[in-house]
Amino acid sequence: MKSRVFIIAIISLIFCSISVAQSDYEKTQNFKAKHKQIEDAIKNATSLEECNQIGLSIVKLREEFTPDKQLLDKSLYPDNFEASLQKIERALEVRKGDFSQIVELTTTVGTLKTKVTELSEKNQDLLGQIRQLNLRVEKDAATIASLEKLITQLKANIQQRDLLVRDIVDSLLTEFVKAPSTLNDAEKQSIISKVDSRNLFYNIERTINDNIQFMRVTQLTPDDLSEMKNQYKDFNKVWKQIGPKLADVYLNKRDKSTEIANIDFMFNDWNQRINEEMWNQVSKLFREKNLKLLPFNSGDQFTNSTTSFIDDELKNLGVKSSDESEKIFYTFTDSVYFAKVQPTWIPILIENNMMTEANKDTIESRISMWKEKVAPASVFNWIYVILIGAIVVLIIAYFMKGGKKQEIETN
Repeated sequence: MKSRVFIIAIISLIFCSISVAQSDYEKTQNFKAKHKQIEDAIKNATSLEECNQIGLSIVKLREEFTPDKQLLDKSLYPDNFEASLQKIERALEVRKGDFSQIVELTTTVGTLKTKVTELSEKNQDLLGQIRQLNLRVEKDAATIASLEKLITQLKANIQQRDLLVRDIVDSLLTEFVKAPSTLNDAEKQSIISKVDSRNLFYNIERTINDNIQFMRVTQLTPDDLSEMKNQYKDFNKVWKQIGPKLADVYLNKRDKSTEIANIDFMFNDWNQRINEEMWNQVSKLFREKNLKLLPFNSGDQFTNSTTSFIDDELKNLGVKSSDESEKIFYTFTDSVYFAKVQPTWIPILIENNMMTEANKDTIESRISMWKEKVAPASVFNWIYVILIGAIVVLIIAYFMKGGKKQEIETN
């Protein structure tokens, strides 16, 4: 009988131990599950308010499992109860920091948006005034002075507005950089709200349009065009970083997808118009001197056009009078190419990958060939060189002879 009671007691003890072990295991798994839920919530948080709610969840988690601290210290190895909680607390603080910065950026962007709107309205007014003045057939000194003043003001306004829009785009890019590579629906909706509230697409389109309009109403210098080209490249570089991300965000919104594609087209159009204006101004330098080159719109075309012109002139040697051939040569080289094209335009074209050093070398090599045929070193030039050399020798000999004579007299 005693043996039977002893066996029953042992069996009961085993069941109790199993029950306690199961209870400890469940507590540990429960803690881990809630800890994981909070980690995921931190990663997916979309506002500072959500972060504050998550903070309260961490406090509750600590209060709920503090009685089981010793158990969890053993079960969570290599971490422990306190280290696990500190880990999600630090992650929450980092996430809060992200949203605090976004709040600051939103405030800044709100100010920028107001300034952009004001400048856009001023620019439209200035463009209208410039068009009116340009329509006047006869422009007196006062009209010209007023036109120049308006153009200067418009240029300054466009540059300032461009920078403000860039700041808005940069602020959104900052948020994209901090966001996960794959956005969930809540994160996408948050970005859509920010894009819409900042009139991002409209402001980018307006910026590009105003720059194109500015090119139409005024005569830009090489430095102006070089500066605008740099503005285009900087702005387009930022758009290329943010455009594909926005296309993904607006994947299911056809109207916005179309608008993003349109902005891509507008950037290409802006670049093409700058390039065309540069090449047109180079072409104009030759046209003004009645040098009829074939049309060109690229570095290769410019090279082919100039070398073709030179080849035609070489073929016509002997057909045209020597005076006419020399006049064309010196007009091409001294009045246009080496006076204006080479020092002013070619560095800009090469810098912007619109022309290569090889193109430049080809043109100048052909000019050297042309020079040898049209203006070779004449026999008279060599006679002059020989005469000058002889005079120099005689002068040296005279002074040497005078020196020797003075030395003899001294002795």
